[in-house]
Amino acid sequence: MGNVNLHEILSRFNGFVFDLDGTIYRETKLIDGAKEVFQIFKSLNKKFVFVSNRTTSTTTQYKEKLNSFGIDCDENQIVTSAEVTRNYLLENHKDENVFVIGEVNFINYLKNSGVKIANHKIDIVLVTLDRTLSFEKIYTAQKALQHGAKFFSANVDLTCPIENDEILDAGYTITALQNLTGRKLELNFGKPSHFITEEILKRISLPTNECILIGDRLETDILMANQNGISSALVLSGVTKIEQLEFSQIKPDFVLNSIADLIK
Repeated sequence: MGNVNLHEILSRFNGFVFDLDGTIYRETKLIDGAKEVFQIFKSLNKKFVFVSNRTTSTTTQYKEKLNSFGIDCDENQIVTSAEVTRNYLLENHKDENVFVIGEVNFINYLKNSGVKIANHKIDIVLVTLDRTLSFEKIYTAQKALQHGAKFFSANVDLTCPIENDEILDAGYTITALQNLTGRKLELNFGKPSHFITEEILKRISLPTNECILIGDRLETDILMANQNGISSALVLSGVTKIEQLEFSQIKPDFVLNSIADLIK
């Protein structure tokens, strides 16, 4: 691990993969310096994509949010676990009934894309962030898994960053269902899985040794980079604190206080 500056990072890398929550912004607040970083990257014709495990927004909504912060991008530069999950289900399980522990926006996104959403005769249980999680949803998923339904997730994050705090995310729901049923999660489509990694690399169209991933979470962002031969930079503006990094076996190549360090 080491410190990094803009000159070094620009000379070494041509492709930049950025996490969103905790890296570019926290809820409605842009991280200081983020807008200026992308203005510089764009002027130098550097390639960049954004990636998020949060399924509560579509790529269109992410684009609009980034544009509202003054960050110019198009939808093809945004990769979400929601999109990767949808594509896999449509390609491999189009005729199967999917029960989703997730929020209305995500469920409607899947349904409108042609995924069969169901509460009965369930073939697949799919877990993601759900701020309306209930006993009834857990029980429905539990019974389906006990009767042999497949067990998938759109993300495995334990927590989700909000403006000044964190909330429980899919990881805790997955753990509860595993403990209740004795089943193990079979597939995860979000970071750090190969499903979303392949989509990111397809979008950025560069060799892995020319890319760097910048994110705030060790067990998703940094692990994904490490597993795929991609350099990584951890930002301390999100969920990970320096004390956690010291005791973690997952290590980034660089550590930044925030994305603003890139232009200091």
